[in-house]
Amino acid sequence: MKTIINRNLTFLLVLIMLCSLLAACGEEQQLHYEVASYQGQLQEGQTKSDYNKNLFYRNDKKTSGADPFILDNTAVDGYYYQYVTEGSLFCYRSENLMDWESVGNTLDNMEYAADGSQTEFRRVTDTQMWAPEVVYDPDTATYYMYFSATPAEDTKVKVEGEVEKGHPFEMTFVATSQYPDRDFQLVNFKDEKSCGAENVHTYSESKYPHYFAKYLMFDCEPYRTFSDSIGGSRTEGYGGYVGGIDPHPYIDDNGDKYLFWVDSRGADRIVGVKMENWLKPDWSTATVLAYHSYYTVADYQAEQAGQFVDKVTYEPDSHTINEGPQIIKHNGKYYLTFSVGNWADSSYQVAQAVADDIFGPYRKLTEAEGGVLISGSIAGSEDISGTGHHTVLEVGGKLYIVYHRHDDIVEAGSARNAAIDELKWITVKDKDGNDLEVLYANGPTCTVQPKIDAYADYVNIAEEAKVSGSEDATFLNDGLLSIYKYAHPDFISNIQETTISKTTTFTFDFDAARTVRAVMVYNSKLEDSCFKKISRIEFVCEEDGQEVTRFIKDVEFSSENFKANDLDGSIYYVTLGSAAYAEFNELNVKSIRITVEVPEGQQSVGISEVRILGK
Repeated sequence: MKTIINRNLTFLLVLIMLCSLLAACGEEQQLHYEVASYQGQLQEGQTKSDYNKNLFYRNDKKTSGADPFILDNTAVDGYYYQYVTEGSLFCYRSENLMDWESVGNTLDNMEYAADGSQTEFRRVTDTQMWAPEVVYDPDTATYYMYFSATPAEDTKVKVEGEVEKGHPFEMTFVATSQYPDRDFQLVNFKDEKSCGAENVHTYSESKYPHYFAKYLMFDCEPYRTFSDSIGGSRTEGYGGYVGGIDPHPYIDDNGDKYLFWVDSRGADRIVGVKMENWLKPDWSTATVLAYHSYYTVADYQAEQAGQFVDKVTYEPDSHTINEGPQIIKHNGKYYLTFSVGNWADSSYQVAQAVADDIFGPYRKLTEAEGGVLISGSIAGSEDISGTGHHTVLEVGGKLYIVYHRHDDIVEAGSARNAAIDELKWITVKDKDGNDLEVLYANGPTCTVQPKIDAYADYVNIAEEAKVSGSEDATFLNDGLLSIYKYAHPDFISNIQETTISKTTTFTFDFDAARTVRAVMVYNSKLEDSCFKKISRIEFVCEEDGQEVTRFIKDVEFSSENFKANDLDGSIYYVTLGSAAYAEFNELNVKSIRITVEVPEGQQSVGISEVRILGK
């Protein structure tokens, strides 16, 4: 009997060992399928890594020039047009907002007229020109280009209050064309063939005799009457002219036309007017929207009356201007975005204000509400500066901001190029404790980012997944990149990172299998909580009716996106908005497990966001 028991026990132990071995072999078989991947690492001699343009884009210098304005002309000819300040009014075009080709000068090399006025045309436009914006009117099949310019000095005219010699006039002009990229001709408002009989300016030519007066967008006398009525404009010594720069045409969703600009001869205020047509303002509607340094127009007026008011904290006194206005409408509210600071240095940035009506009253948001929309300085970037003068546009149901930045962060100055980043709407508490939607920029970035959704075969599907892990995973797929190091803490509390204190695995589960092509895990904005690699990415796949697990291990954070101490390898700067990523051949994925380690000697790791590019 004892022998039989021993035999049975031996058989049972062998059976258990065989079962365990088979299970182990099955597990090993399931997990041993390593996926070949590209991880965007620097190659020898490179300062920037190669990347797959079918999946990603990067804000490298693709166009040269400042003050980028984007005209969405895709419904007409399939192109976006980017107009910039580049010595002249220069134009590029693109089918996808990421790859641009040069079109050339839009204005200053064009023929104006055969009646000898070409000389006058060149005198107006061959000096300083900047900040072009274009609107298309399908009713007239005409493109209207508004821009700022400094006319050449008119030494032939001698009148009281003559234009000062060498004074840098800042005036607004408009040119028209049947094409978006060429043949723009300056509008002469004393010639009804040029402007239309209903738009002829009526100012006194004896009072305003200078050659450029007839080309000014704004009729001299009604503009001065308006500007004088709101006070603070300098006209003495400038021939009685009132300057205006950075014009912005806007069409409301009911079809009404508006023009906004900066009344720049004095208080540097943003103003707006309803247009009867694109060449004729209705001056009875002209309104001030914002003053430099003041949260509201009422605050400015109160201080003029001797009262104390709080000043805007993010607008430097050294460069007193609000410029480059843009209007965005969202959920019944109007948002005014504009640039503050000095365009020649890192103080230049975009801010935002909000109103219930298109003419206001607007209130600039406080720092705690996210008043600064995009800023290399507040982000603490060592790669990007001068993030200003911009366009906000909607593409495929998503918002983007196109803005300029300095070619060289050290030299700064006038050499600039355009970049594009995503905008998101987030809800914050306003100064009175109420919910308020505001714009938030996932930028500025100079790192590899997913392609713009409307022109991508694979888009971020992480937001559609259910995320779980031993730590709170709420912020891993909220669509917000953690960027700003030096923003107000109350505002930053709305854009949080997922923090781990030990090696942690997060699982992204989809309702049904999805085609996946790349995974990106975004680093912390803080150097003392950044990670150096993704330890492992596992994919639970459906293949031929079976569940198979595949993996990628040790996806490292590219060295181009951080600066490390030569002695101990510790990171002392991380490029904002950067991710460790892997791309691979298509996988049919039900869930993804991402494991991130806390480096030795580090207390925690912050993960800004996870993006999964798929279909």
